[in-house]
Amino acid sequence: MRHLVKLELRKNSFRGVLWTAGIAVLAILGFTLLLAADPEGLGSYEEAITVMGMLVRVTFVVHASVLLSRLIVDEYRNKTITVLFTYPINRKKLLLAKLLLVGALTFGLVVVCDLLVVAGFYLFNEKIQYFPELPAADVWRKQAILLVVNAAACSGMSLIPLFFGMIKKSVPTTIVSSILIVALLNSSNNGETLGSNVSVSIAFGVVGVLVALLAIRNVERADL
Repeated sequence: MRHLVKLELRKNSFRGVLWTAGIAVLAILGFTLLLAADPEGLGSYEEAITVMGMLVRVTFVVHASVLLSRLIVDEYRNKTITVLFTYPINRKKLLLAKLLLVGALTFGLVVVCDLLVVAGFYLFNEKIQYFPELPAADVWRKQAILLVVNAAACSGMSLIPLFFGMIKKSVPTTIVSSILIVALLNSSNNGETLGSNVSVSIAFGVVGVLVALLAIRNVERADL
């Protein structure tokens, strides 16, 4: 399995992923700093951390749909995946390798970019003093745990668009469905969002894993 994942990494250039991550970090940090500068924008340092985390997750769930489109949906649509299926490699393992790659990249990007954005905000706050009082140690511990849990949920959730994209082998459908998912999770209702409930995020992550398992189970019968 590790060999198949490495094969996917060699076959596809992921240099653009680094550019995307860099741009996302700068954009999210800049947006959060603007909110912090507005007296009515953010109420506390902890709220700033929450907003940054939410923006990072939204960005990379949508980004994962682009990866799914490139690695799976587009290959089915253009029938280039039939070439891979002629190799003496189990189809299920091949698809699993692609899904593991997308899930692992999403998890890693969410964790790393969230840490970078929070670190950047900390440095700016030290200079400009948006919030003179820093969060207590237990708040940082809570946020660290939430970061890992939400990143894991995102890595599963990011696979849900595959279900919609594979219905008609449509790249736009894959990407649009991811946008609708993050819009649903982050739509505000009296200041609360579905995504702010960790249980809901985990549930969506489980649904994504089930979608992946369904895709793997049906790969032998897929219409190429």
